[in-house]
Amino acid sequence: MLPIEFLESFPLSESEKELFVQSLQSPVPVSIRLNPKKIAEPLSGIAVPWCRQGFFLTQRPFFTLDPLFHSGAYYVQEASSMFLEQVILQLNLSKTPLNVLDACAAPGGKTTHLLSLLHPESLVVANEVIASRAPILVENAIRWGYSNLVITRGDAGLFKRLESIFDVIVCDAPCSGEGLFRKDAGAISEWSLQNVEYCSLRQQRIVNDLWNALKPGGYFIYSTCTSNLTENETNVQQFIKKHHAECIKLNIKDFSGVEEFHRQDAVMYRFFPHKTGTEIFSLAVLRKPDADNTNSERILHKNLKLVDKVQTNLVKEHIVRGEDMFCFIHDNHIRFMSMSLKNTLGQLLNIPVIHAGTAAFEIKGKNLLPSFEFALSTEINQEKFCRAEVDKNTMLKLLKGETRLLDSLPLGQHLITYKSLPMMFLKKIAGRVNVNYPRAWFIRMNIE
Repeated sequence: MLPIEFLESFPLSESEKELFVQSLQSPVPVSIRLNPKKIAEPLSGIAVPWCRQGFFLTQRPFFTLDPLFHSGAYYVQEASSMFLEQVILQLNLSKTPLNVLDACAAPGGKTTHLLSLLHPESLVVANEVIASRAPILVENAIRWGYSNLVITRGDAGLFKRLESIFDVIVCDAPCSGEGLFRKDAGAISEWSLQNVEYCSLRQQRIVNDLWNALKPGGYFIYSTCTSNLTENETNVQQFIKKHHAECIKLNIKDFSGVEEFHRQDAVMYRFFPHKTGTEIFSLAVLRKPDADNTNSERILHKNLKLVDKVQTNLVKEHIVRGEDMFCFIHDNHIRFMSMSLKNTLGQLLNIPVIHAGTAAFEIKGKNLLPSFEFALSTEINQEKFCRAEVDKNTMLKLLKGETRLLDSLPLGQHLITYKSLPMMFLKKIAGRVNVNYPRAWFIRMNIE
């Protein structure tokens, strides 16, 4: 039973409320978004109108038992959240290199989507404040396989010190969770007007903390998975007033069911389950006023621990865009990233960075061992490794940590692929096979 206060605050007519309540009894839709750099056979589904790589699935598969899921060939994401793509495309934000912050990033849906959408020389910074949620963000990002990514962990206030560094900030703000009503009955019992007000104040603080890091003329994309006015239009009105921002209109004529809501200067785009077949989602785009930006770009290479020429050449030999990359050391790994991002990365190292670029090799004393991240990278040059293609059953066994099926492999290092997609490294030595894959990522369920 939905709270009376929620229904009274619902921004639709009485008849619409009835349809909305009925929609919550329908099955939860399942949707995925394909990784354009890891071309895989699409699962059977219906195209998401506002996302070129998005599909509604006709049935929910066991994702855990699909090696393509583990390879980062697709991401399981609620379809309404994929509307971010329309903001990027309609504002022509994919044409030139940009610095983009995903401020509340875990588990990584919008982060991986941004990586797919933006210019390849763009830098995506994904931040997560909650320590327990950060590992899944890192895991999903590594599986996606892009190197132009930095992951930070901390409060939004950290970014106050990074003045005018981002061209775009995406903030899918923590909210009262009305979009979870169909998936989680506990979300209904936890909902209250007091929590809505608390969430609204927290959202205001987060946006205000982030605003200084946005460049003049830059775009702030604010979204929630709620329907109430307090966390949406009312908040957006406050942002407009406080920061003298402009609310940007989008073209939605091709997307049936998506609605444009107005409240004074605030313009929001709304998704409701009875209209779009998705979960609740609300989004607004704000533009920061232009200003004279007198801040000169600081050279902060000194914050980076660069590697020597021999190690750099080794990495470049094993990646497809070697000449365009620079190499650095972070968390005892030799990592690489696009050369054009060196300065920005140097600035970001002033705040807590938990992941940066792609790890090519792990430093083990005087030895360099291929990193498990490298196997999943879209930049790896497969031709430089001894490859072994395996079938689905064998791949699933390996993802459980079982290696007996590969006893016939010759001695040495092997890059294991499934449907030509690199998945992991393993090393055959006398008497055993060592799998280079995080133990925490192993499949734990029965695969028989």
